Amino acid sequence: MMPILILIVWTPALLLALGLGLAFLTGCHVDEGSRHPCVICGLDLGGLLYTLTMMGWLMIPMLPFMLLTILAGLWFGLRALAGAWWA
Repeated sequence: MMPILILIVWTPALLLALGLGLAFLTGCHVDEGSRHPCVICGLDLGGLLYTLTMMGWLMIPMLPFMLLTILAGLWFGLRALAGAWWA
């Protein structure tokens, strides 16, 4: 249950990173204003890159939950380290 919630919370950030990474690797121009043509192997992926980078806007309402997942991960990690140290 918990990994599914973590994946749901972090999906917008992962999609934004994927879109920006693809745009960087292909040399395509991506911005929030409109989609730009980006032909890769004969396919225009400008619309896909635009959609992927617009997922960044969904990160804004997810930021508190993203912070909670980071803090929970730190808590469980430190607790596991302390348990291994004292056991």
